[in-house]
Amino acid sequence: MLLTTRQKLVDSGILLGLSLVFFIVSYIRFDYGNKVTNILCCSDPRGYYTYLPAVFIYKDIHALPADDFVGRRQNEKGEVFTKFSCGTAYFYLPFFLGAHLYAHLAHADTSGYSAPYNYGILFAGIFWGAVGLYLLKRLLLNYFSRSVTWLTLLSIVAGTNFLDYITLDVGMSHVYNFTLFAAAISVVDAYYKNPGRGKAILLGTLCGWIVLSRPTNIAVLIFLILYRVVTVDDIKLRIAFIKKHIGQVFLAGIFFAIVWIPQLLYWKSMTGHWIKYSYEEEGFIYWKNPKLLLVLIDTENGWLLYSPILLFLFWAWVKKRKDPRTNFLGTASTLVIITYIFASWWAWTFGGAFGHRCYIDYYPLLAFPLAVTMEAILNQQRLYKKVASFTVIVLLCYYSVALQQLYMLDGRPFEGPEWKWNWDSWIGVTRKVFGLPPTHPE
Repeated sequence: MLLTTRQKLVDSGILLGLSLVFFIVSYIRFDYGNKVTNILCCSDPRGYYTYLPAVFIYKDIHALPADDFVGRRQNEKGEVFTKFSCGTAYFYLPFFLGAHLYAHLAHADTSGYSAPYNYGILFAGIFWGAVGLYLLKRLLLNYFSRSVTWLTLLSIVAGTNFLDYITLDVGMSHVYNFTLFAAAISVVDAYYKNPGRGKAILLGTLCGWIVLSRPTNIAVLIFLILYRVVTVDDIKLRIAFIKKHIGQVFLAGIFFAIVWIPQLLYWKSMTGHWIKYSYEEEGFIYWKNPKLLLVLIDTENGWLLYSPILLFLFWAWVKKRKDPRTNFLGTASTLVIITYIFASWWAWTFGGAFGHRCYIDYYPLLAFPLAVTMEAILNQQRLYKKVASFTVIVLLCYYSVALQQLYMLDGRPFEGPEWKWNWDSWIGVTRKVFGLPPTHPE
């Protein structure tokens, strides 16, 4: 739908307000800034980030410090390199450069790991997450009303683990991938309506970046191909469309590959191989026995247990699967494939997480069936049903936000033996979330 100037200004104000809220919450969650250096201390963000000080500070990718961090690897010469690909570092880059300039001007530590650089990553996560929400808002407005669009966006922000990854785990790749997905779907939406070489180049670049940031996210290509496909005739038309524009498809493929050039050069320089499986001993060891139910609902990072508002999207799949806005074929097939991938990975919990973090990348495509459900709720004629539905939405959002806070207060349990919540304690956890007295008071 077309927005008036006033509506655009209000929407921009809401996004700016949300960004401020994200920063305040993040600042508080990092002990009022005292623990901000935890962002780059040792985990995955350190592995993504390490490219930047290597190139811009040490001026030598072979001269990384021997510090231990998740993803640290050594080549035959004993040189340290990272197992993570460099896609997320592209997002960090402008904020890293800004932090580096500030550190010089303020005569602060310019090693690349001091507080200014950590704040740079904090701002990067909030900024790119807000950009992703903006892109998703624009995309949804093509097919839904403004009220449906905002209800969907706010449900994702407050009702899922997205909030944790834009305020606490801001260095992880997920909010950045969320933004890439929103951008790629926006471009493919425009491309199918009016194909052109410029859009093909942009789409190929975005898809290459998506896979570079997280290789298993290649599954999103299924959704992009099946976007707004409902019937068998739609499939035939989509195949004919691709054949007609096969030259632009190849052009997109070229730019998909161009994005990977820095990574290929890095691997070649560090390992002697153009393509390197840098995860080495880690793999999909459960592919014959995938942990499907555990990934979806287990107390240890089960996706829907921590982001239950997304259960609403299943209503759209059942009741509105023929509505092209639901993207039933694309979203359902992609969700099945990625769930199998996640459930096959050796660390199926993807530990150190609040809820199953890998699904966050896919929220822009899951926003479509969620929005269809929200539209049905807003259009509900019977007042008591509408009130009941909104009450459930509010309670689920409160549950997710309060559970995040409790997760932090409980010492942020990570995985395995350190995980403190199980089904025996879940009733107590839920009662605590809603401020109810324990079942068995001491």
